[in-house]
This record gives sequence, C-alpha cells and structure tokens, in this order.
Amino acid sequence: MKKLLFIICLSVYSLSVSAQTKSLKKSIQTLNTYLTVYDSLRSHGEHYYTPKFLKLTREDLINEFDEPVKITDSLGNFDAIGIIQSKIEESLKQVLAHKKAVTLDLTTAFNDNLAVVKSDDNKLYNFSIDGKAGGSYQFRESWMFYLNEDHFIESRVYDVWEAREQQDPAVFEGNGYNDIRSFTHSGTTYYVLIGNVRTCGACYVDYVSLVHFETKDFVLDFEYTIDSRFYDQKIFFDKASKSLSVFYITDDLSEDCFCSNEEYNTYWTGGTSNDGERDADGQLKPKSCSCLFEFNGKTFKLSKRCMEIMNEDD
Repeated sequence: MKKLLFIICLSVYSLSVSAQTKSLKKSIQTLNTYLTVYDSLRSHGEHYYTPKFLKLTREDLINEFDEPVKITDSLGNFDAIGIIQSKIEESLKQVLAHKKAVTLDLTTAFNDNLAVVKSDDNKLYNFSIDGKAGGSYQFRESWMFYLNEDHFIESRVYDVWEAREQQDPAVFEGNGYNDIRSFTHSGTTYYVLIGNVRTCGACYVDYVSLVHFETKDFVLDFEYTIDSRFYDQKIFFDKASKSLSVFYITDDLSEDCFCSNEEYNTYWTGGTSNDGERDADGQLKPKSCSCLFEFNGKTFKLSKRCMEIMNEDD
C-alpha cells in the first residue's frame, strides 16, 4: 500500500514538473514570436502592418489604446512598434514570473534582438531592445530584474524625459547597460553598472552607477555622466582595487574636465570658466582628462584628477 502511494505521489509530481516545463517553454516561445515580429518592423518611412502580421488580438488593441476600437486593417509603423514593445515587456515578465525561470540561462533563451546583460554574480539582469525611434537618438527600451533568493523582482528604470528629482526616483538608467559588475564590502553586495547611448549624430552620453539592494529595492550610492562627441569607451571599473577610471577628451559638449556631476552642473551655471585657454581662432583648446574614483566603504570618492592641454600635434 505504501509502495502504491509512493508511486502515485511520484507520478503526480512528475506530471506537475512536466506541466511547469511546458508552460515555461510556451511563455518563451511567445516572447520570441513577438521579438521576431519586432525585428521586422521599420521605423523609417511610412509603413503599415496588419494585426494578423503583428500577432495581435482585438483585446490587445483595446488594452494598448485604452478605449474600444474597431477592427482595423492595419497599424502605422509607430503604433505597431509601441504595441509590440508592450507585448515584449508583458511576455518577458511572464517568463521571469514563472517558478522555473531561475533554472534558465537567460543569456541564451531569447532571440538575439533582446540584449541580456547580467552581473558577474548572476543576480542582477538588464534586458533591452532597440527603441526604434527612427532618428539619430538611439535609445533603448530597458528592464531591470534582480534574483532575490528564488524569484525575480523588477526594479524600475527612469525614463529619459522624467525628472530625476521626483519624490521616489528610479535608480536605473532607461537606456540600459553594457556591463554589470559586483563586489562585496562588509557583507553588502554592490553593483557597478556602466552604459552609453547615442543622443544625436555625433553625441554620446556615457554613464555609471553604483547601487546596492536593501530589503525590497535598490539604493543609489553613486552616479556619474559625461557628454562627448567621441564613441570610444570612457569609463572603466577595476574590481581588484574597487576603483573607477574615467578618460576623455574635451569638446563642445564637455568643455572642461568634469569629475563629478555637481561640478558639471556648476560649470554651466556660471562656475569656473576656461576662456583663457583658447587658440588663436578663439576656440577652446582640447584637453585630455582623467578622473580616478576609489570606493570608501559606501560610495566612490574622487581621489585623483588630471588635465593636460593638448597641442595640435597630439
């Protein structure tokens, strides 16, 4: 009798595991379907897509546009892009809410147009897709998830158009990250997140943040941003020394050597000027700038700053 009961329990457990595995595979398949659709959408020019092509139902259309809509023959490209972005977000959250999501290799589970960047301790994840804005501003739609014990929790990202000074600001950049590194100090795990975005034809913003997790959400400990005309990497993290190094050449977007956001803001509101460092044509001479930030147990503090005026031959 005990043996029969054991066999029954084992069968029920096996069926449950099998059902969970199938539902997870279905959720992944749905997400990849919408990623395939999204990859085919064009942001330049005027294009139209049928609901059938977009894999959309009438309910999808009603949910997206927040009002009853009649069945339409087609959607314009930006309406199509917006609604498929919503379906991708919805599908991604369904995958990560699944009980067995923690067993997945999230860097290989999805189509390539969903970029996945994870921390070196495999706990903090950034997912992002091309925003398909149609212009030179190449923003990304981005989502942050943290593996807290045995389940994923989402952390808000801030929209580029939002004011960071709101009452409860998000700590993560809405354009996503290229690298996420972790280190531990006094029992607390800190994460260094580095990224960049092109904001115009020859305009680039590089940024870095230091955060740690507390109870239910992340706390921002440090952030730094630099605007430049140059695409090359400017911010580097050394895990062994727990230090950040910044290297860049000044231009019309950053006309001086800024080693803190506060310093940058002060410059543009009447702070220190380098007007005496102009060439014969009245143009500011470019400078080679470097900043070294070292971790002091709570945040990154500036420990060294170097500036060198560049000659025409440099």
